[in-house]
Amino acid sequence: MKKILYAFLFFSSPAFSGYPGPYSLVAPMAVDGDTIKADVPVWPGVYIDASIRVIGVDTPELTTAGCATKAENDAIRAAAVRAKEFVDAWLSRNSPVVIGGVKQDTYSGRYDAVVIGSGGERLSAALIQSGHGRMYNGGKRQTWCN
Repeated sequence: MKKILYAFLFFSSPAFSGYPGPYSLVAPMAVDGDTIKADVPVWPGVYIDASIRVIGVDTPELTTAGCATKAENDAIRAAAVRAKEFVDAWLSRNSPVVIGGVKQDTYSGRYDAVVIGSGGERLSAALIQSGHGRMYNGGKRQTWCN
């Protein structure tokens, strides 16, 4: 029943119609606040080790933010660590997790996808609501520096 619900959610949304999915994730884990890694079963017995960029959200980077001061860079890095920890906890709480609206990312080997937990909540919405991320729908990203 859940698979039918997920299929309906993905294929009924005009923004994501025509894109592949949904796919279940096996052993998902956070790379940072807006990227996860997981095994994705694409055929029986065939898995892809995928890096997945979460559609709809931007979070602080774990690498240097390029701000004017060390203190500001340190604060952004600390926020990035908290976002990553939030995502790991969210993935554990919302298992099984599925992705849909999958498309190739501009970075080779990475995919963009909507990430949805077992209760139907989108990871992007959870990150934004918790204050760990902000809306992002493509284009030039805003800086996290003040």
